[in-house]
Order: sequence, then structure tokens, then C-alpha cells
Amino acid sequence: MKKVSVVYFSPTGNSKKYGFAVAEAMQEPFESFDFNKREMREKEFCFSHEDVVLLCAPVYAGRLPDIGLFENIKGENTPAVCIVTYGNRDYDDALLELKNVCEKRGFHAIGAAAFIAEHTFSEFVGADRPNEEDEMKIEELAKYIKRCLKEDKWREKALAVKGSYPYTCMPKKMPFAPQPNARCCRCGSCVRKCPVGAIDGKTILTDKEKCIACFACVKGCTRKGRSVDQPQYYALCEKLEKNLRDVQREAELFFL
Repeated sequence: MKKVSVVYFSPTGNSKKYGFAVAEAMQEPFESFDFNKREMREKEFCFSHEDVVLLCAPVYAGRLPDIGLFENIKGENTPAVCIVTYGNRDYDDALLELKNVCEKRGFHAIGAAAFIAEHTFSEFVGADRPNEEDEMKIEELAKYIKRCLKEDKWREKALAVKGSYPYTCMPKKMPFAPQPNARCCRCGSCVRKCPVGAIDGKTILTDKEKCIACFACVKGCTRKGRSVDQPQYYALCEKLEKNLRDVQREAELFFL
């Protein structure tokens, strides 16, 4: 193992948190690639067969974010671990989608994980994760990665994960988008945090067509100056909290 890399798209920090936790548990130096930044998603990155890459992304309605994620990276039969985070409902086909993207780009998936994190739309759903059991799973995954690479038998095996193909349909655009509220001081931090350039730098208003409802601008505003004030959003939050607030799903690991 020459180098450990954490490549993540993580608008609200959950996927980054888990990716870093796994890398740190491996007790190896690692570098990170922040794909929240559009300029990073536009550059070409190539990883050698001596590297190991942790690919981390959130789940949006059972799929990966629809932004052509990780299409600019290449591997040379590079061992990779696919990690998705989701808000306590389900990850549906997202992990399989990430594994297929990974393998299409020249990586060899040696492991995968689906971890639970706070839901994008509710601070109560998936709250307080990672918990103690998650931390144990993180340690287990880290030990497996090191053992797998040391034994060097991964090249002969194919990883199987949950999911089906054709994938579940891409979710429709949400009928709402975060907008500035009375607390907004027009500092522009939301403009910088938006991973898809959906917020106008002058008006601080969100373009609903560009917005992917990741809520990076909402959760990243220290003044709580952005919010959604629409009936559809309140109804969705109420439904999520009614169905999922008291549910405790377990993290799932997949090994060769």
C-alpha cells in the first residue's frame, strides 16, 4: 500500500466524517480530495495499483447525487472501498451504483459499507450517528482493508453488494429549495458552500432547477440564515420523522 486517499462528495459533512474515520482507523497517513468543490470534479485524477481509495458519497432517494459523480477519476486496477451514507430510510441501489461507477473507472472494489447519518431534512432522523456500534463497524472495516491488501488475493475476486439493476428511477427535483431568511446577512458563505453553483452571488437566491437539495447552504450557515418555508417541505419532514425517528438501522459492511 503506497498511499491511502479519501475521495468524498459530502455537502453536509456526513460522508466525509465516515471516510475520514475509516482512514484514521487504518492508522496510515492519508490524503483527501474534496469533491464538494466543482473545480475538483472537473480535474482529472489518476490512482495507481499501489494506492487504496475510499470513495464516499451520500444517498439521495436511493441513488447517488445526479451530478456525474467520480467520472473524472481513473484507477489502474486500484483497490477501492465504496462508502455511502444515508438518513436512516434505505440506501436502495446507491451502493451498487457507486461500486459500478468505481469499477467502470478502473478500480477494483474490495469492500463496501452503508452507514447511517443525520438525515438532510431532519436533525432528529439518524441523529447521534455514528454511535458505538458504528464505531465498531468502522474499526472492522479498517482492519479488513489492511488484511485484504496484505494477503493480496483481492485481484481474483469480485465484490457483491446489495442493490439491483436497472437502478431505481432518479428522484424528481424537489419542489422546494433553500432561500435566505430574515437572519441572512448576505455574507456569501452559502454561495461558496453550494456544490453545484445554484445560489446567485448577488441576490443570494437559489435556482430551483440547479439545486440538488443537499442543504449544504442551510447546515453550513452559522447564522441560520437559510431555510425552506414551504408546505411541501414541512409535510415531508413530518412524514420522515413519523416513520423514521425511532428506527435504528445498523451499518452494513460488504467484504470479498
